Amino acid sequence: MLFSTIVATSLAVLVWRRDDGRGGRWFALSLCGIALWTGFQSLSVLATTRATSILWLKFTFLGSGAAGIGLLLFALVYTGRGYLVTPRLVALLSAEPLLTLTLVFTSERHDLIFRSLRLHPETGQLLAVEYASTYLVHLAYMSILLALTTALLLQLCFRARDLYRGQSIAILVALGLPWAGTIVDGIVAPPMNVTEPTFTVSVILLWVGLFWYDLVEVPPVARARVLETLSEGVLVVNGRGRVVDVNTVAASLLDLDESAVGNPASDVLATHPPLRAVVTDSTARAAAPVHIDAPTGERYLEVERTTLGEHAGEVFLLQDVTERIRHERELERQNERLDQFASVVSHDLRNPLNVAEGYVDLLDEHVDGQEPTAYLEEVETSHDRMARIVDDVLALARDGDAVEQPEPVPLADVAANAWAQVETADATLACELDRTVQGDGSQLQRSFENLFRNAVEHGGRTVTVTVGELDDGSGFFVADDGPGIPDAEREAIVDSGYSGTDGTGLGLAIVDTVVRAHGWTLAVTDSETGGARFEARDVAFVAAGATV
Repeated sequence: MLFSTIVATSLAVLVWRRDDGRGGRWFALSLCGIALWTGFQSLSVLATTRATSILWLKFTFLGSGAAGIGLLLFALVYTGRGYLVTPRLVALLSAEPLLTLTLVFTSERHDLIFRSLRLHPETGQLLAVEYASTYLVHLAYMSILLALTTALLLQLCFRARDLYRGQSIAILVALGLPWAGTIVDGIVAPPMNVTEPTFTVSVILLWVGLFWYDLVEVPPVARARVLETLSEGVLVVNGRGRVVDVNTVAASLLDLDESAVGNPASDVLATHPPLRAVVTDSTARAAAPVHIDAPTGERYLEVERTTLGEHAGEVFLLQDVTERIRHERELERQNERLDQFASVVSHDLRNPLNVAEGYVDLLDEHVDGQEPTAYLEEVETSHDRMARIVDDVLALARDGDAVEQPEPVPLADVAANAWAQVETADATLACELDRTVQGDGSQLQRSFENLFRNAVEHGGRTVTVTVGELDDGSGFFVADDGPGIPDAEREAIVDSGYSGTDGTGLGLAIVDTVVRAHGWTLAVTDSETGGARFEARDVAFVAAGATV
C-alpha cells in the first residue's frame, strides 16, 4: 500500500508540472486522491490504538472523494468536453463528498456512516468496519461518477485508433481497480482484503498509460481536432522526440506504417534528411518547401510547425505542393523562352528592318517627285508599324513581372514625357493629376504612351485627352472625348492582338500588364464626354520624394 502511495504521489507531481491545459491538473488531483487514500489506509492499518486507527480511516474518505471527482473532470477534458468543466460543476460534484466527509468526522455522535468498528484482539489494529446505509449512498454516488467516467472512456476506446485505445483502456482499468477492490472488501467478501493489491496494479497501469503511451503529453482529443479534420499530412512528435501519431496522408507521403509510432523521429525520418532536420530541430523553420523522395516520386512539402505545449510536443502539418512547384518552374521556363523569343525578335528583326528603312531613304532620294514616292511612303508606314510591333512584343514579354525595386514616380511628369514621345498631331493633353506613386517610371511612361496613341488613333487628330485622379482617391484615369468603346468590346480590348484599327493590337495589353505588375487593377469605361476612359484602381499614392 505504501508503495502505491509513493508512486501515485510521484506521478501526481509529474503530471501537474507537465500540464498544459488539457486535463492534467484534474488527473493530478485524482492521483493525489489515490495517494491520500492508500496512505491513510496504510496509517490506519499500522496504528497501534483504536483512536488513531479510526482517525486515519476517516481521512481515507478525503482521498476517495478527490480521486473520483478528479477522474471524472479529467475524463471530460481528455475526451474533448472541457467546456463543461466550470466552477459550478466542480462545486456540485463536491457537495456530496463534503457532506459525507462531515458525517464521517462526526460519526461519534451518530451511526449514519459506521455501525461498528472492530479491533484485532491481539494486535489492536483495526480489523473490520461495518458501514451504515448512508455510506452506501456515498458509495452509490462515487459509483455513478465512475460509471460516467467509464462511459466517456469507453466511447473514446471505440472511436480512437489503436494507440489511443491503449491509453484510455490503461487509465480506465487503472482507476477502476481500486473501486472494485473496495466493493469486494466492504460488501462482497470482507475477509479477502483485495484493496491493497488492486492499488498496486492500478499504479502500475497508470505508469504504463503515462510513459508507454505518453498519456498526458498527447491526448486523443488532439488527434480528433487536428488529424481527422485535415486532408494534409500530419505528424505528431512528443516532447521526447518520439513519433506518437501519423495520419494516413503523411504515412503515404513518407512511406511509413504503424511501426513508426513510438520510435524516435530521427529514425523514422532517416530516409528524408531535409524533413528530419526540420522536425528534430526545435529552432528550425522551413522557409522553402522541403524536398523528399516519396514512393510516388519526387515530392515537395510545405511544413508548418505547431507546438502543443511546453512538454507535450509538436504537430507538423505537411502540405504537398509538388504540383504548384512544378507549375511555377514550368512558368519560369516559359517566361525564359518568351524572353529569349522577345530578344530574338528585337535583335534579329530590328537589324534587317533598319537596313530596309535605310534603303527606302536612299531610294526616296533618287525618285524624289516621281510617281513611286507614294509607294515608298506606304513602305515606310509598314516599317514604322513593324518597329512598333517589335517594341511592343519586347515590352509585353519583359513588363509582366512584379515591380521589384519601385521608386517615387510623379505621374504628371510621366504623362508629359509620354505625350512628347507620341505623334499627337493637333490633339490636346489636359493633365489634372499631381500625385506620386511607387513604381517603375519607364513602364508607366510606356503605358501612358500607349494610352495616348490609342486615343489619337481612335479619337482623331484633334482629340482631347484628360489625365486626372479618381473621385474616391483610389487611383487615376486617362480619358478622351473620342467615340468611346462599345460595351461588348471592353473586356476584349486589353487582350493581346486585339485592334480596332491598323495598330499592333498589343498596346492596351501592355497597359494592363504594367498595371497588374504594380499591384493595381485596370477598368475600361466611358468618359464624361462619351469617349473612352481607362482607370487604374487600388493605387496607393505617396508624398512626393518618398522612398520605399
